[in-house]
Amino acid sequence: MRWRGIRSQNQLARISGVPQSCIHRILTRREDRYSPSRGTLIRLAQALDTTVPWLTDGVAPTPDPATGRTTPAAHAAGRNIDGYCAEICAQLSQQPDSTKKLVLALVRQIAQRPESRSRNAPTQR
Repeated sequence: MRWRGIRSQNQLARISGVPQSCIHRILTRREDRYSPSRGTLIRLAQALDTTVPWLTDGVAPTPDPATGRTTPAAHAAGRNIDGYCAEICAQLSQQPDSTKKLVLALVRQIAQRPESRSRNAPTQR
């Protein structure tokens, strides 16, 4: 979660669609008999931009033949993806391309505004 910039179980729950209580059980391992379903693991792996084998056993993903990367593409490229970006990507991933284009156009407009370029850090709600 830290590697992806996800700061809380609630944020991971929103991104993945997995209930926060389930994430809590996985992270605290208080219930040794608890075993998340394959579907839960798949949703978590997608939200965390990793693989199920890495989540369950720490097995690194096979390198992509085209890039040779064994880590998620955004991190391997050296980009700093924080929790906000991760959540935006997760929300948009299920949207049609037309919606993604509209959102991108809006983000570009916001980024071009002089006040948004002068700020060093995003404000908290």
